[in-house]
Order: sequence, then C-alpha cells, then structure tokens
Amino acid sequence: MPGWYAVHLMRSETLFFATSAALLTFAAVPHAGIYIPVPPVPGSIATTAFAIDDRNMIAGSYRDAAGTEHGFFGTLDGDYASFDYGHNSTGTQARGRAVDGSITGVAAADGFAVGIEFFRKPNGKLLTFTQHRRPLDGIAQGINGFDTSVGDYSNTDGIIGGYYGVAGSYHNDFNLQVRGWLQNSPRGISEDNTVSGFFIDRRGAQHGFVQQDKFVQVVDYPDANAVATALEDINRAGQAPGQWNDTAGNPHAFVLDMNTGTFTVLDPGDGSTFQQAWSINGHGLVSLSTSKGASFIFCPVAPKKCPQPGFERTDRHLHVAPDRLQPAGNSMRTLPPIRGISKHGALQ
Repeated sequence: MPGWYAVHLMRSETLFFATSAALLTFAAVPHAGIYIPVPPVPGSIATTAFAIDDRNMIAGSYRDAAGTEHGFFGTLDGDYASFDYGHNSTGTQARGRAVDGSITGVAAADGFAVGIEFFRKPNGKLLTFTQHRRPLDGIAQGINGFDTSVGDYSNTDGIIGGYYGVAGSYHNDFNLQVRGWLQNSPRGISEDNTVSGFFIDRRGAQHGFVQQDKFVQVVDYPDANAVATALEDINRAGQAPGQWNDTAGNPHAFVLDMNTGTFTVLDPGDGSTFQQAWSINGHGLVSLSTSKGASFIFCPVAPKKCPQPGFERTDRHLHVAPDRLQPAGNSMRTLPPIRGISKHGALQ
C-alpha cells in the first residue's frame, strides 16, 4: 500500500480537504499478530463474529442452509447459543456485546429500509429501540460496560443520523461536530463515552471519525485507492478497528491506534477478496470477518497471552505523525489523550 496518510481538519465553516502537498509520509514495517479462527456455527454456511467483549465472549450472526440469518453468542471454543428477534423479522444480527451479556443488534423486516434495532438483556428479554413509540430503522451496534449504546436511524425526513441508547431505550440524538453532513453513523462507544463511526460529507464522500465531547478527529485510510473509510468500534485505550473500501468496492480491515497514529493492517491470509474488522475489547482483541464466510479474532500481544488455538501472521504496521483537529466554530487545539477523559458511566 502507498506510504501516505491524510487526516482532514475541520474549519469553522466547512471541512477542508488536504492536498497532496500536505500528505504525511510513513514507513511500513513488519508486525506480527495471532489470528484465532472462530469456529463456525454447526450447520451454517457463513459465520460473522461482530462483537467481542472483555471476557472474550463473542456475538454475531450466521446463515443456515436456507440462507436465513440468526443471531448467536458464546465462547471461542464454539459453545454457542442462538436467538432470533422473532415477530415479523426475516433475519437477525447480533452487532454489539457488553461484558454483562447485553447484546445490541438489528433484525431485517418488511417495511424497514435496514431493520428493527434491538437490545437483548442478559436474561434473554428483547427490547426494541423506539422513538415516539415507533421502532427505529437502522443499526444498533456499539455498547460499553454501562449499557450505553450507539446506532443510527432514519428520521421522518429520511435523514440518517446517530443516537445514544441506554439499556435498550432511545436516549437522545448524537450530535456529530461536523457541519453539512448528509449522514452520520456512530458505530462504537468506549467506557469513557468516546464515539467512533463514519459520516458522509456534503460532497458524498465517506470518512471515519472519533469524537470526544465537542472535539472530532476525521480519519481517512492511507491508500491512494481508498474511496471510503469507516470505524466500527473504539476501546478506552483509543484503539479503533474499521475498514476502507477500494475502487472496486472491496473493504479491507485495519485497527487504528489514536494515541500513536498507527494503523495495523488485518488480513488472516485465507484467500479472501475482502476483510472487515468490527469490534475491539479492552485487551486489544479484534473481531473480523472475510469474504469466505469465516471469522477470526486478531490478538496483537504475545502468543502466550492469546486465546488458543491460533496462527501467527506478519502484517504491516503503519505509523503516522500525530495530527490536530478543530471543533466546529472553535479555535484549533490538540485532541486530549483518550485515556485522560474524566467522564465515566452511562449518560445522565
């Protein structure tokens, strides 16, 4: 991949897109990681591990022989339980999992552009995210240890925007600090309520973002062929997995360390044409899936500390210099370290 990277800075009136003269250079160096294959759900034709929590419990979806999608959760040795949203739904995806066992997700259904957003309590009870008694249509995904979640939904004007949920109830809209966005989709939330996701700007381009209170970092992946970037989660250490799309529309997985400005390319080498990274836990383990219908857990630490069995693979480790950012309407300042945020707990 080309050795360059640009982070776009927010101006007080609009987004300013860096020219090639402002691009930063870096070197790609070897970086070893352990990939743990996720056992497929018995009888499935594809298994996607969307989430991994701090106890290394996973959650996701699988397709049966008839192509119907079901939610599942369990351990990395393949001890799974499955569930369905039910009612008039035609498919179920478990997208996020909290350490207490709560699960967020989406269920496809007639009359919904994306699907019905739900919250599954640890006891198995399913709640539906609603606003004014109407089920939200979109994706509920990121959830932290306080059962604060994020997702997106299409409002009555057809605009897709983000929101916060608390324990299965809609709380309030997410206010992305970018002017002129056409869509904003939060996907991850840390214990410090730092939010990651993606947005579409007024020109129709898709960018990743990380937002702390009123300060936002806009992220585009460092490749000349990258036409879209999305961040899917973030942990308290400031590590954010995601993917970028090439000109052919294929996504490629990575994890970004916001504190060091480092991308790590994720590819288990299974011969897949695309890879997607979804979730990261507090230990840095990342869940990812591939075009082969397979899923893996990426472990960046020493093999003895990784779940077993797994195999080692050398990936590229991409370092960029720290960048600055600007909140809308404010003067330029430096993003504070994510681990230094003092805000804790669920939204009040």
